[in-house]
Amino acid sequence: MQIDGATTMATTALNSPLQNLVAEYGVFWQSWPQFEQIRSERHLVGYEVELIGSHTPDLTDVNPASPACHDVRSVLHAIADLMHREATLSQDSLTCMIDSHSNSILCLPALGNRFAVSVSIYFFWNGTDGQSFEADLLNKIRAFLDKLGIHQR
Repeated sequence: MQIDGATTMATTALNSPLQNLVAEYGVFWQSWPQFEQIRSERHLVGYEVELIGSHTPDLTDVNPASPACHDVRSVLHAIADLMHREATLSQDSLTCMIDSHSNSILCLPALGNRFAVSVSIYFFWNGTDGQSFEADLLNKIRAFLDKLGIHQR
């Protein structure tokens, strides 16, 4: 993947503080394929990559606009923005959207019913170009997130 000098410097400069926040907020990721029905066939047209993190448990904090939730969501959004720039830089037929789910809180059994927030990054490609880079895209995303210490769940 080709990355210009400014992006490389920004990523390198952010990695250490970002890695600390990733550990503090217990950030992990999940992905789901995105399909489109074309005539009678279902075609893979993209992926949703969801970043999930949580702040120190506070059972009274059920407000998605609380300062603690805002801080976690800001970190997740920064990671999503960096991932978007790195993953799509050399791929003209790739479209990316970031959804910060700003009005929602998750309560996940996997986190001991601890409250969490999420940010989703949707990657879509032109249906005719998808097969040429769909596996490569997930590998780039996985490698980027691994550099930050973010693991898939």
